[in-house]
Amino acid sequence: MTLQTELQINIVINNYTQRSGSYSSNYEYLLLDNLASSSYSNLFRSDLKNLKIKTKDGTNCPVLYLPSYGSQPSAILVRVPVGKISQTTKLLLEVYDTSTSFSSTLSTGGEVLMFDANNDTYSQFFMSYSGLSINNDSTDGGRFLRARFVPSLDGSSPTSLFTTFASGGSLSNNRVTVARFKRISGCVDVNDNAIYHGTSTGTYMMQVDYNLTTYQEDIKVTSLNWDGEKSYLLFNGAKTLVQVNSNDAYASGSDEEGNYKQYHFHGRVSNGFSSASDYLEGFDRNNPTKVYTNTYNEVEIAPGWFSTNQFDEYNYVDLKWLLIFPSPILAANSIPTITVTQKDAKTGIRLYKGSHEYTKAYRGSTLMWDADDADMADTGLHIPDKIKNKNWDWVF
Repeated sequence: MTLQTELQINIVINNYTQRSGSYSSNYEYLLLDNLASSSYSNLFRSDLKNLKIKTKDGTNCPVLYLPSYGSQPSAILVRVPVGKISQTTKLLLEVYDTSTSFSSTLSTGGEVLMFDANNDTYSQFFMSYSGLSINNDSTDGGRFLRARFVPSLDGSSPTSLFTTFASGGSLSNNRVTVARFKRISGCVDVNDNAIYHGTSTGTYMMQVDYNLTTYQEDIKVTSLNWDGEKSYLLFNGAKTLVQVNSNDAYASGSDEEGNYKQYHFHGRVSNGFSSASDYLEGFDRNNPTKVYTNTYNEVEIAPGWFSTNQFDEYNYVDLKWLLIFPSPILAANSIPTITVTQKDAKTGIRLYKGSHEYTKAYRGSTLMWDADDADMADTGLHIPDKIKNKNWDWVF
């Protein structure tokens, strides 16, 4: 195991605002789904398992390695301490030799929830109905979960893929749902805050191919419940859906029905995590609705109508895995731009007294410069370029 190089992940949020005090987690979660397309990808294993991630001060960040599928690349979910996230966040990316293979250090089952059709029994994660089946997958030798639309005329059973393990997360922590599909097409709805036989709605993605409905119109639309639509199918084939639900409280109170909060709602649906992804986004500021619940409900993926315009086969989706985690960096603070570059070079000089190194210089109690801080404000002490980054032995 040899460290080959140390790169830098740069995360920029143009309109970053501080999260409100309602956010309760100690961590932020980032889905790094574009590493394989960086100019340094020749250094990475195809599964990214020779990469480690640290904060700028060297704190290890637990990661979950997510497999590639078809045209969808491998990805990494990384957990970052909340105090390390800002408008311009920089993380260190350690690249080891490609013969090295690390295992995931971020466990699932707490804040991070996951169903993997290759390894998990679907009956432990979803309500059972006649449209569900596990199938062998010739693409990766694993399996996928098929959810077919099977109408229930008496309403006694689900007609869509409905989770049983996702409820209970804090409403103030936001929710990001990532679903990787072997196949998603036709008429499909996804509600990330659903109640079986209920009316609760979170971020609601509606994808309709009108040619497959009774309307028989050649229109294909993907829409978001609060704002916007696109006149084509955003998700068609082997795709990754990223769906965001943000509830940022701006007021609270109580009445005869109990304690409530009022929220700024932000929703987003996209085919990736960063600003390079195709996405729909909607905001609803100062929504007056009084919300008395304080936890999220389940996730519903609902194939609907038919698979052909002959109305001879019901629509279906094939799910590889489903991942759910809180992430205010995306949910409350718009969409990050994520790039991989060379590690920032340190400016300043190294001070020694004997064998002891001093990385900072003071005038009295005033810090004049810090060798580890390239962005420090001008303090009036200017160091010639010819002596920067050299180990001079200064005695004082």
